[in-house]
Amino acid sequence: MVSAYPDLKSPMGHDFGDEQTQAELELMDELHKLGVQICEFTSKIPFPTDDKMCTRFATEIVHKRTSPSDTVSVTVEIIPDSNETQERKELLSSWRPLAFGPTLDKETMNSIFKQAESVIIEDHADVRPGRRPKYNRLSSSVLRITRRGPDEKNFAIVDIPGLVRGDAKNTEHQTAKTLVQHYMHNPRSIIVAVIDVIDLERQEVLHMLDDIEDKESRIVGVINKCDTKQKQSHDWVFELIKNDDQSPRYLKEGWYGLRNRAPIEANNSDAERDAIEDAFFSGDEWNRLNKKRLGRHRLRSNLIKMRNRHVKQSIPSLLSEIKAKLALCNNDISKLGPPCDTNFQQFTLINGIATKYSRMAESSLNGNYRGLNKSDMFARKLIRDGLNKFCTTLQAEGPVKPFVTCTAEAKLIPADDGMTWSEKLMKDPTYGWIRQVIESFRGTEFPGDLNPLIVDFLWRKQTIGWRAIAEEALVEAESIVERVNEALFQDVCSDDDLRVKLRDWLHADFQKASVDAAKELERLIADEIEGHLFTLHPHFTALRTHRQQNRINEVTSILAKEKAWMKQEQGGALIPNLSISSDKIVGTELYHDKELAVVLNTHDSLEAYYELARYRFTDNVATQVIERHLLGPDGPLRLFSPQYVSEKLYGEQNEDALSNLVGENPNKAQKRLGLDSERRSLEESMKRLQAFKML
Repeated sequence: MVSAYPDLKSPMGHDFGDEQTQAELELMDELHKLGVQICEFTSKIPFPTDDKMCTRFATEIVHKRTSPSDTVSVTVEIIPDSNETQERKELLSSWRPLAFGPTLDKETMNSIFKQAESVIIEDHADVRPGRRPKYNRLSSSVLRITRRGPDEKNFAIVDIPGLVRGDAKNTEHQTAKTLVQHYMHNPRSIIVAVIDVIDLERQEVLHMLDDIEDKESRIVGVINKCDTKQKQSHDWVFELIKNDDQSPRYLKEGWYGLRNRAPIEANNSDAERDAIEDAFFSGDEWNRLNKKRLGRHRLRSNLIKMRNRHVKQSIPSLLSEIKAKLALCNNDISKLGPPCDTNFQQFTLINGIATKYSRMAESSLNGNYRGLNKSDMFARKLIRDGLNKFCTTLQAEGPVKPFVTCTAEAKLIPADDGMTWSEKLMKDPTYGWIRQVIESFRGTEFPGDLNPLIVDFLWRKQTIGWRAIAEEALVEAESIVERVNEALFQDVCSDDDLRVKLRDWLHADFQKASVDAAKELERLIADEIEGHLFTLHPHFTALRTHRQQNRINEVTSILAKEKAWMKQEQGGALIPNLSISSDKIVGTELYHDKELAVVLNTHDSLEAYYELARYRFTDNVATQVIERHLLGPDGPLRLFSPQYVSEKLYGEQNEDALSNLVGENPNKAQKRLGLDSERRSLEESMKRLQAFKML
């Protein structure tokens, strides 16, 4: 099989996709020799005619037009089959032939094919018990020869090993058939079916053509070796060339007859070969046929017309593909960022990133989310949510012993169980704990008085959980800052490598902010928990008084529901029914017991102080730890700025540091060159297609 296709790549040599994206002319034959001559007259490059050559792997001859100032160049490479092992793929991909010139004459082509065959073909024998060894002489890897120059025609030829008759068990047959089908089923291809003058029904290629859905628009037939036709017995050759529309082998593009070059004519020139062919087809038996269907020049002319027509039909979809590839190419270039060859370019790039970053970070911290396209960039909201969680957790889980509510303690009083109010209230775990601590710390204080060390001890016990809660809040805040930072850097720096290097470069100063925040938190914890209790807040006394009054009111309310409470003995004395308010009676009863009063007053003072200290601690963590160190001028979200970049990277003394940070590595620079070339080629391809469309 031989495949030829028009190359719609740009004149600059851009390789637009693979054969699947190009209008192809596929010349299919039963034997390789039948297609060699077509390859030669189409590509004007001599193919080896040795029986042992060009039969074992596909060969692509690609012509690419370049700019007028370019010189002619030829590249040769092997495209490994996808089923090859990784080791074989690397071997085949790295292979290059010995040095040769741009003139692809017979001697050069023979040398290239011999060298390629020695690498592509592996003669592994298939040895089975009781059978002779079998060798697969075919390979699905492809030899590609590309010639570039200002006079090339943007065309390509593919010579594919001929089909070897066989069944599914025949390895060579399956390899050849797979190659044929690979090119044949490309919906943009034009198929030239080449058959020999043998029994028509034995032509396997014809059966394969029956499976092509759109064969009406992209198949032309060629009958080779018409000079071997025997009179009478091969009249079907004439019938095919006549191409009657009622014929089962009718092709819209027709059938063409060619004369095969005889062995003794191997050294004849093309002109001599054409003269012999013209003389042959002027014979009597061929005169009744349309002359436009005889000879290689007529075939070539029709192939060009078919190609142009087919290309025009393919232009809309090709334009869409080029636009998609161009958009992808531009996106890849954008990810690389601007070029960074000089120190000036490098500083301009990094300073521009810092400017955009600091502007977005400032908006993020100020709660101005206009222009920020991801919720992970909303720093102020995320930090505020974290602080709200911290405050709620501190309130719910902060005190080790929950403070007693007025409702809970009031419900302990009415029970008629012979116990005093003091005994009833001490049943509450928190009150019982406070009394136990007071008794444990009994010292030289007077009866009814309180050892001053007791409140400090109770306070430290009640706030023992603050450290873990606050440290967790700090970790959460650091995590939020990291999320915001990552989102901002993703937006301002699309270059993955540069973004990683930037983050690494800033890491030490970012880490310092976290260390300073942890130290600040440790100081706050020491001040609040381990220091002496102290407050000048005017609400402290009010909160304590309010708590005491609420206790009296709640107990009074509960007892009022008991009709006989004035007749009961409380504390060993009969409560007289005098004209004294009930709350004063309840207050007197609650606080006349000095030990009970000390427990209640200690509880109320501790609760009032806890309420004030909790908010104070929350605010201090928010302002002195998170705001100052994580969100402040030296924090991770405000540190990276144009001023910071100038201090660290500006000037001759910082050239090496700047180059190490922003300078492109060789791989990236090479990738940029390749993408720039690809973009120019795609843009030129689009112009060429649009111009072709106008023809």
